Amino acid sequence: HDSRGRSLREISLDGRLFRYPCSYMIYTAAFEALPETALDAIYRRMWAVLSGEVAESPYDRLALADRQVIVEILRDTKPGLPDYFGTVTR
Repeated sequence: HDSRGRSLREISLDGRLFRYPCSYMIYTAAFEALPETALDAIYRRMWAVLSGEVAESPYDRLALADRQVIVEILRDTKPGLPDYFGTVTR
């Protein structure tokens, strides 16, 4: 949970299974065991989507508020998250 009690594992039965559309698998040992180049590519793509830089389908369905919360949760709960995961404004 982040400092506000939110978690990527939070279940929501209002249209999708998880409240926040980001897999909690990011916390697994298997994810951490990926090669550094793969982790870098994944994190860069995640930031491009979550920051709003990439907004075409299927990512155009991600609301600004959801993207902001996902980044806040990750910043509070994911050790090793790159520093470029900052504030989402668009």
